[in-house]
Amino acid sequence: MSMTEISLIEIEHRLIKAEENIAELFAKCNGIDKSLVATTTSLNNLLALTGELKATVEALRQKPITLIEKLIFALIGAAVSAAVTFFTGG
Repeated sequence: MSMTEISLIEIEHRLIKAEENIAELFAKCNGIDKSLVATTTSLNNLLALTGELKATVEALRQKPITLIEKLIFALIGAAVSAAVTFFTGG
């Protein structure tokens, strides 16, 4: 075999190896794309749940205020009733 034949065989071997590497790289990129889609979907679900959680927490924050307001109105009502009863001689 001449030097040219060896070079051609070596080039052909390198080309086959490069094609295999490229195919493997494309397969990995495809896997990364699928993982990215799954991760994006999970993050979107997490963001939606976080929004719902914020709304629930805000509603719970407002609820004690409502309870306090009811308590205050009940105390005012009781005080007014007591004053009316006291002044009417009841």
